[in-house]
Amino acid sequence: MPYKALYRTYRPQTFEEVAGQKHIVQTLKNALAENKIAHAYLFCGPRGTGKTTLARLFAKALNCEEGFGHQCNHCENCLSITEGNHPDVIEIDAASNRGIDDIRNLIDRVRYAPIRGKYKIYIIDEVHMLTTEAFNALLKTLEEPPANVVFILATTEPFKLMPTILSRCQRYDFTKVSDRELSEKLNEICQKEEVEVEGKALNKIIELADGGVRDALSMLDQALAYSGKKLEEHHVNEIFGLTSKEDKLRLLKAAHQKDIKSLMEINEEFLYKGIDVRRLTTDLLDVLKDLLIYHTVPHSEMFKIITYEEAKNLNLPVSEINAMIDILLSTIMQYRLVASANSLFEIMLLKLASCETQTSESKPSSTSEIKVSEEKNIPFESKTVSNNLFAAEPSAVKRKFSFEEINEIHENGALIQFSEEDLLNIMVQANKQEKQFIQDAWEQMNSIPFDEKILKYITALKSCFPRIVSKESIILESYYNSLVNKINTKENQKGFRRILNYLTGRDYLILCLSHEAYQEKIRHFKELNQVQKLPSPKPIDINAYLED
Repeated sequence: MPYKALYRTYRPQTFEEVAGQKHIVQTLKNALAENKIAHAYLFCGPRGTGKTTLARLFAKALNCEEGFGHQCNHCENCLSITEGNHPDVIEIDAASNRGIDDIRNLIDRVRYAPIRGKYKIYIIDEVHMLTTEAFNALLKTLEEPPANVVFILATTEPFKLMPTILSRCQRYDFTKVSDRELSEKLNEICQKEEVEVEGKALNKIIELADGGVRDALSMLDQALAYSGKKLEEHHVNEIFGLTSKEDKLRLLKAAHQKDIKSLMEINEEFLYKGIDVRRLTTDLLDVLKDLLIYHTVPHSEMFKIITYEEAKNLNLPVSEINAMIDILLSTIMQYRLVASANSLFEIMLLKLASCETQTSESKPSSTSEIKVSEEKNIPFESKTVSNNLFAAEPSAVKRKFSFEEINEIHENGALIQFSEEDLLNIMVQANKQEKQFIQDAWEQMNSIPFDEKILKYITALKSCFPRIVSKESIILESYYNSLVNKINTKENQKGFRRILNYLTGRDYLILCLSHEAYQEKIRHFKELNQVQKLPSPKPIDINAYLED
């Protein structure tokens, strides 16, 4: 009997076996229980998160011979759907059947009654690949199909679909599966396969899978083929070209100590092992992110890669961490432009070793001459003379800033209340010039002397990304919910606003969204923009958001 890949062997056969997507599973089960079956569904989300699997499970629940909503996996209908040869469950790959003739053939078959089941189900995978003409041909049938026909469209790129298609479907957004759920799934499969797997090895695979169950199982399959019945961390590192945590810390330590000889030796070692330098660059970002967290919330469980003791031993100052992050981000963007990734990685190492630690006595930024007092808790002034963007702001010519005006950052407190309409109002007023203006200010934060009171404020801001900027408001993105709450806490707004006011001469409302929320808002904005339903801009009353 030919070997069957793990992701095919352990494909879920009931709703209960699905890893993650609890919100979608529960919604579909409720719809089945109440017999509220829509005529068209859109399953969208990252690859390998269960879109096609849930489509097949839904088809089983509609046609199971044991009763509506069941998935017995014993009856002829369930077995046929599992094997992929049920005459009433038609799967179409839109990547290879994307033309208008393909859709016309589908429409011709729709009007015929189901052969064996109660419903005829059309699962169209990668539906965004259909041509515009094919979409238009599908519209009428999608809106008013026969009563016993259900369409399930699946895609990784829903923003490419026409608004007229989106409006005819019930949309279900699949999310990346959490590390905990992936770990439970992989451990369960390893037990069934009777293989011994080291916890660190599984963690590496989960990290590489990035929330995709299919990717995780494919990589586990590959790793087990290499290691045999016992999988250890070094096996995963070897087969996927990864480095250990110790190697990453050794590299950063050599860069911090300006030890070029050690850096080049480490680089030669990585080249000899066939390390994926693109992946390593991204991994170094994760380590530096943990180091920023160390400076913001010591002893926190938010550390993803390193421990508190390892961060303490490395002892990189915040200014150097931020400079290194900028170098890594720039390198990641340049990889696609160069012929030799290894050469660019070597240049990046030399740049990391040249990072200078900025202190209160450091030379001010070339874009803005900032004169500061060398003593703590004494007001300091900023004079903007060379940067045209900043010089255009009359209020930025001379400003005072006192550390005493800022309180300790609050971990908990009343959050700013803002609605979807408030965010859209900011988004319609945003522009690239204002965003560049703030990005320039972001780079100058390292020039502010690090008083103990404002260290956490600055680190929090530097750990976020300014995404949407208008003249009065900034929407930041953060990968950490705790940072989102800190920035959106009313008691902390004064500190954040004072820092930006010192750098820009402006008063901003500063809001923060999680990565997932930001992506959702951008998607909604694009959908409204496509149908020309964006709201008209309204004045932003900053004080109204901060009132108790």
